[in-house]
Amino acid sequence: MKLEWIHSKPIFMQLVVFSLLISLIPILIVGTFLFRMLENMVISEMKDYHAQITSQYTKNIEEKLEQYQKSLRFISNNTMILSTLADKSQNPYVRGEIISEEVTKSLLLEKNSEIRNCMVYSMIKENPIYGNRASMIEEAGREIWYPKEQSVDEGWFSYFVLGDKEPLLSIVKKVEKLDTDSLTRTQLGIVKLDVYMTKLFAPAALSHDSNASYDVIAYSGDSEILYSTNADTAPVLQAYLKNHDKENSKSGSIQEINTYVVEQKDLDSYGMKLLFLFNNKEILERRAEIQWLVLPLIGVLILIIIGCSYVYSRGFSSRIALLLQKFRTAETGDLTIQAPIKGKDEIAELDHQFDHMLFKLDQLIKKNYIQQLVNKENQLLNLQLQINPHFLYNTLETISSIAAVRQVFVVCDMCQRLGEIFRYSLGKDYGEIVTLEQELAHIKNYIFIQKIRYGNRFEVFYNIEVDDQKYYLPRFILQPIVENAIVHGLGELTSTGTFEISAYEKEDMLCICIEDDGVGMDSQGVEALSAYINSTEPDKKKNKSIGIKNVNQRIKLFCGEQYGIIIKSHPYQGSRFTLRLPVVKGGEADET
Repeated sequence: MKLEWIHSKPIFMQLVVFSLLISLIPILIVGTFLFRMLENMVISEMKDYHAQITSQYTKNIEEKLEQYQKSLRFISNNTMILSTLADKSQNPYVRGEIISEEVTKSLLLEKNSEIRNCMVYSMIKENPIYGNRASMIEEAGREIWYPKEQSVDEGWFSYFVLGDKEPLLSIVKKVEKLDTDSLTRTQLGIVKLDVYMTKLFAPAALSHDSNASYDVIAYSGDSEILYSTNADTAPVLQAYLKNHDKENSKSGSIQEINTYVVEQKDLDSYGMKLLFLFNNKEILERRAEIQWLVLPLIGVLILIIIGCSYVYSRGFSSRIALLLQKFRTAETGDLTIQAPIKGKDEIAELDHQFDHMLFKLDQLIKKNYIQQLVNKENQLLNLQLQINPHFLYNTLETISSIAAVRQVFVVCDMCQRLGEIFRYSLGKDYGEIVTLEQELAHIKNYIFIQKIRYGNRFEVFYNIEVDDQKYYLPRFILQPIVENAIVHGLGELTSTGTFEISAYEKEDMLCICIEDDGVGMDSQGVEALSAYINSTEPDKKKNKSIGIKNVNQRIKLFCGEQYGIIIKSHPYQGSRFTLRLPVVKGGEADET
């Protein structure tokens, strides 16, 4: 009942819907799975790509800062610088020039564009120094960076130079002298290195003519932005810090904010954190590429499936429609067998069985029609013979008595035989099925009268090889054949003729042959007579062989199409009529 609404539709629609369901659903499921898998693969590759970029970037920054730290340690431990700071004999400008040269040689300032400046500040008031890379700590007190330097003791800090919007990263290192005797250190001053953050933290471009594919934000532990490649990305940092507090914000943490994939790296040695911002546009573009690759393929596959389903369903339903048209044609009474439906499937087999049924039904209708004609003819014969049997028998008895009084005994015999013939013909004391003995007795009575009529111009021989009391056959089927042999075969002879009646069993059939040596027929006559007696068409005019045809049709109606009369004849050599009947013993067909 749940599928009743589906089966109420034409079978073409049912097949199309069924084909689409069993094909599209798996394709959509598999396609969605593959699409998700490819999308996840792309995202995973992008994450690996981002991790590789951030790791390499962080490694480069750490290597640079470590190199600057080594350079500052080298400067702070430079014996020339230490001795110059403590020397009181030379001019302050000379000593400042010496220190400046040492600093320049240590850092290669002329070749390093990331370094803005490096200064040595002396704390020895009695030994002032002045130069490009050297000055007194008192002079530094008037600069904007000094308060920050005082707060960090030794390390790093950032600041902006007055009039310069570019942020600087300053690394500070103490300049100390070691007293080997007392093993004490005396601070002689500090060395400060200023580095341009825009050049230090600038991401590497993918090519000479393009910008980097990501943005970088460098911020301190108190969330102060030290450097940003894009000023518009500051809200991203705030959103990131809001979702990840300082304690849980660890190196390598990843999160999606707005249109960015954000990943953090820590510079633990400097107390700084780096935030990498990768625009999701790249991932969306890769996802769109996958969609343009996968979705059209799925679409084409779906169209192919729909087309194949349509063609197959249309062909299948058209074959069923053709079979249905045959049913409708048969309903009108037209039992003509039409062209078969091609194929070897159930539809073709059903069509074959339907054609076979039409053939059998047509034969059955024709047989029924012929049987009705035979019955009507028998009814006419019965009407003609509807004479009071008692009157007929009494008349024959009277004729026989008169003949006996006058000693004409042949008339007595004829009356006796004629009475038996009438009794057999009218079916009195007989059924439709009789024994071979009864049928032969009737034939002998008929031949007795015909021999008197023709003046003993023929002789009859009997060759019965079966027990005529046990074999059964339809009543009244031999007389028309015997009559045809006497009248048309022997009646035209000028000499004495003979014919033989034989009965035998062959190939599970009862065969009764009536063979004469009369005038016979040529092959064309045999073919014409055989075609006539086997024709199912009604006779438009009386034919001299209608008795033989009736016998043949009665045998086929009673016994089956494989039975009937076989005719063989040759001119002036006689004719043979063979009646092939089923073997019936005791009233039932012999199944042996």
